[in-house]
Formats: sequence, structure tokens, C-alpha cells
Amino acid sequence: MLLTLDLAPLPPNCQPNRPPANLPAHEIRRNVAGIDRREKSSLIEKIQRRVERITMAEALIEDPVYVAVNKDVGESRSTLTWALRHLQFKKLYLLHVHLPISMNPTSEDQSLLSLTNLFRPSLSFPFFVVWGIAASGLEQSEIDAIQVSELTSTYESLLKYHDICLHEGIIEQDVEIFCDVGDNVEEGIVNLIYENNIKKLIIGAAADSRYSEGMVNITSRKAKYVSSHAPHCCKIWLVCNGNLIQTREGRFDLEGSSHSSSESLASLHDLDSALIPYEDVVRAEPDSESHALSSSPEDQSARGSAATYYEEQRRRLEIEELKRELEQHDKMNREREEALSSSFGVTQMLYSEEVRRRREAEEELNRARAEIKDMKRVQKELEEQLYIDCPRRLDMAEKERDEAIKKTEELLRNLYMEKGESSSDSPSSASQWSVSNEPPPYFICPISKEIMQNPHVAADGYTYEANEFKIWLSHGGEKSPMTNLRLENHNLTPNLALRSAINEWLQQHPYFFDLP
Repeated sequence: MLLTLDLAPLPPNCQPNRPPANLPAHEIRRNVAGIDRREKSSLIEKIQRRVERITMAEALIEDPVYVAVNKDVGESRSTLTWALRHLQFKKLYLLHVHLPISMNPTSEDQSLLSLTNLFRPSLSFPFFVVWGIAASGLEQSEIDAIQVSELTSTYESLLKYHDICLHEGIIEQDVEIFCDVGDNVEEGIVNLIYENNIKKLIIGAAADSRYSEGMVNITSRKAKYVSSHAPHCCKIWLVCNGNLIQTREGRFDLEGSSHSSSESLASLHDLDSALIPYEDVVRAEPDSESHALSSSPEDQSARGSAATYYEEQRRRLEIEELKRELEQHDKMNREREEALSSSFGVTQMLYSEEVRRRREAEEELNRARAEIKDMKRVQKELEEQLYIDCPRRLDMAEKERDEAIKKTEELLRNLYMEKGESSSDSPSSASQWSVSNEPPPYFICPISKEIMQNPHVAADGYTYEANEFKIWLSHGGEKSPMTNLRLENHNLTPNLALRSAINEWLQQHPYFFDLP
């Protein structure tokens, strides 16, 4: 809390060190005679210096410290570290001026201010202005996205500075980010100093790579501009590579404190017989001065009343200071509310776009689910149909096989009859065929003279056992075993009908291979 002294005229009954009006005249003369004019003037000057030192010390302790930082953490890390390790403060602000991509301000882009809450709502940004981006050929949503990306990058850098403060042991509540957006960094810093009455500022004097031992000159253009244009009440420390290069002392001027002090000192000169009773100052004076300031019990009572009065004045000033801070806080809240209200359109647009995308995604998902459901239904129908058709088709295949066997037997009987074979060599009827103990000759392989197990038709039109015919070919047989003519090819075709007939005959004659 900043303490300023406003020494208003005291009530008649509380004039410090002035003898009460009802005292005898010889008492008044005795009190006044102890102090000559030269000693009073000297003590008044000492009190003036003490008041200024006390007020200055209180101001230096209470004033927040502002550290100007760049977006690149490596450029300002040493400056921030120096401030944390060499200055005492109750509040520290990380001061940064953000430069957008394009510096043509537009009123429409004021709504981008609300987007800052998307990144770190817990941080306090006391003063923030959003400038627009002039980008021909870009949609507003694209411009907003670019601006948000730039702000995100800046906030990430500022949060790294914030983490450095916490790592150095600073309490999180004592560190805040103070961000502004403008088209010129040095002018933005100076404007912030004027608008926020900044008393303490730490800024880089030059790049760390330019530091040399014994360095005294400032090479940073921004630091030179700020140092020359900042108000005289602002004390500036110029640091390079963690070393203090220069210090621009600030003039003590605390919103009328100097004026109030001058008025109070003028009122001190008007006191005829005594001074304001600062006991610690009086104790520091020589014994002769302490003896000169001794007074009667009535004087001590008056000084006690004056001390009470000044204590009330000090409390009143503290209350006024709290009121000013409350008004400033209310003003900041109103600005935030106005910014949020202006950004409602952008937020509503983004929300509507997100709702539309989600609705489209849900519709696409529902369509995919419906297609999968239809596919499962069709698959189930096909499985049921196959389950029903398989037995029926198997029965049909067995019937077709039986009919084919019958036709084959009929054709074979007719074939033997056409060749003029005797009835003993060929069956004359189905009954005789089925009960004959000897297999038909066409069941016999012409090569092995045994019943064929795997009959195949060769290129000469005759049926052979597949393995026997392959052995015949492997031993150099190039001619037909039956016609003795050269075979056109060595291909074999399965004789399924004959194999089925052989199998059926063997089922009817299970003991054929057991016969002698």
C-alpha cells in the first residue's frame, strides 16, 4: 500500500506543540524561549528529509516491479533472473508487447479478445487490446485462426517466464502477465508506463551476446527509446547478460505527494513554538536539541492529540488508496465484460460450426451403422438359404449319380452287344449283371489286368489305371498299349462314370478279392 502524507490544517484544539490558549503568558514565553529560529529551521529541514525518505522507502517497497520480456525466452531470461535476485517487491509483472502479423487495426477483430480465455483462464491480463489483420483473399475464420495461433505462441513463451519465477521461489500470486498488442514495441512500453503509472521497470540494455566486461553503453534501440521517453517518475534498470549496465533514477512523485509534503512543510514553518513530534527524529538529535524541545505536560498532551490526528489522516489516505484500486479493478472488469460481449458473435459462430460438424459426423456414423446392419441381415439370409438348399442339392446330386450309373451300364451292355460278345462275357440283363461274380472286362486295366481303382481315359480313347499308364510312359512307352499307335499326347482324363460303376460293383461283391 502506497502511503502519502496530506497534512491538512489541524483543528484548533489539536495544533501540535502550540501551547493551549488558556496557559498563562509567562508559560508561553518560557516554552518559546527555549528554541531559537535557527534551530527550528534546521530541524524543519531534517524532518522534511526524513518524511521524504520514509515516504520514498514505503513507495519503493509497495510499487510493483515490471520486467520487459521478449517472445524469445532465451533473450530475456537473464534480465528476468537479475530482477528476481536483486530487487525486493510485493508484485511482479511480466511486461510484453505483442506484434501481430499485420498492424492495420480493424474494429471487427476486437472480438478476438475473448479467445484469450481459451488458453490460460487462471492468468490475469489487466490490459489487453486486439488489433486486426489485413489479409486480402482470406476468410474471417482463417484470419481468426492465424491470430489465435500467434497469440498461443506468445502465451506459451510468457508462461515459460512465469515458470522461471516460480522456480526462483516466487509465490504464484505475486506474478502476473501484463500483455499489450501494438505495432511498435518501444512506443507500447512507454504508453503502458504512462497509462499504468509504472514506477519500476527492468529492461534489456543490449543482446546478451553483445555484453563485455565494463560495458556502460546501451545498444538496444528499444531501451534507448524507453529510457528517453518514459516519465521521470519511473526508475529504469538496464540489464545485459545478468549484469546491471545503467540505472535511470526516478523522481519521487506519487500523485500529489510532493505537493502535500510542501503544504505540510509550509504549515510547519507557521508553527511558532514547536515542531511535529516525530519521536524517532528527536531522539536522533543532540542532547541540546532534545532539551530545547522539552515542554510542559500540556504540550505533551497537545502532541499526543496531533499524533492521533495524523494517524487518522494516514488511515484515511489508505482507505482512499483502496478505493482507487477498487475503482481500477471495477474498470478492468467492465472492459472485460464489454470485450466478452463483443466477442459473443465469434464464439457463437465457432459453436455453430462445431455443432454442424458433429451433426454431420453423427449422420455419417448412422449411415455406416445402417449399412453394416443390412450386410449382416443379407449374410444371415444367405446362410439360412444355404442351410436349406444343401441337403436338397445333395439329394439331387445322388439321384443324378444313380441315373448316370444306370445309363453307363446300359451303354456298356449295348456296346458289348454291338461287338458280338457272348452273353457269358457280358451281362444280358440287369439282374444277371448285378449277380455275376466276375467283373466286367472294361473294369480291368489293359496294362495290369486288374480292376482299376482310378480309371483315366488316354489320348487313344481307352481307359487305363492312372498309375499303370504313368509307369508305362516312364519306361519309354510312346505308343498306345491297345492300338500300338503313337499317342498324340500324354494327357489323362478321369473317367468318373466308370469309377462310380466299379465302386458300386465292388460294394455288391465285397468278397471278390478273397476269391481264389
